[in-house]
Amino acid sequence: MTTWCDSRVEVLLVDACVRRGLASDCPIVIAVRTIWEHRQVLRMLVRRDLQRQYTTFRLGYLWTLLEPLGMAAVLWFVFSVLLGARSFGLSPYLLFIVLGVLPWWWFLKGMRASTKVFRRARGELIFSLLPTQIWILRVIISSGIEFVLSLPILIIAMAITQSIPGPLIVLFPVAMVMQFIAMYGLALIIAPAVALTPDLGRTVRIVLRSLFYFTPILYTLGRIPEVLQNVAAINPLVGVFGLYRIGWWPDEAIPPSALVVSVASTLVIVVIGVIVFHRLEPRVLKEA
Repeated sequence: MTTWCDSRVEVLLVDACVRRGLASDCPIVIAVRTIWEHRQVLRMLVRRDLQRQYTTFRLGYLWTLLEPLGMAAVLWFVFSVLLGARSFGLSPYLLFIVLGVLPWWWFLKGMRASTKVFRRARGELIFSLLPTQIWILRVIISSGIEFVLSLPILIIAMAITQSIPGPLIVLFPVAMVMQFIAMYGLALIIAPAVALTPDLGRTVRIVLRSLFYFTPILYTLGRIPEVLQNVAAINPLVGVFGLYRIGWWPDEAIPPSALVVSVASTLVIVVIGVIVFHRLEPRVLKEA
């Protein structure tokens, strides 16, 4: 059954295509102007994704809370209660774990979705003149909204541990922006690569499992030898997670040098993503 949202998207797609046809000088590249011109379509596509997700399952929005909540609870029980490994992280360990699991869940869902984005949008890619990167941006934004909707878990953890953040909590949105940029850059590489070589989808899953342990989710960056901390910070999530936690642990979340490395790494990933996507995009459209 065609919903109002689907019909509205179709209208906006046609409108965007007409406007794009009139603006022949507008190349298919990652540019703020291009995304801004198609912001209405993007907004409706994201809305449609969330609408479908929350109407498919009976629990709907509750799954946005239950999945990361269950993961955080299991990790806290295993590492804090069974193994007594509180020294791996910062106290209170429950809050430390939650501040790692929630953004990780956003990253995980966004990267997994990027491996399927062109397969799911194949029919729309053939007939649409929208910039191809809109389909990638769509899944990153959708998973990001789910992250925001899961933040009540953080509030619950703060209430349980009786923890109140300090002034540096203002860097929490900065961490979100930094994570969004890093995810978008990675998705620009992953999405076309998997579309052209489907076997890479399984490789991405393996890399994601490994990255979970190479990212300071269960432990602090201080657990890594000091000489290797800046090397570890090449992983942009190191800086991201440090910024998420700095509001509660301003002196222990992340060294400034490691943060600089992570920010630089994020920018490099975006540049590489733009270059790779621009080169692979014609082949993706040809095989769509």
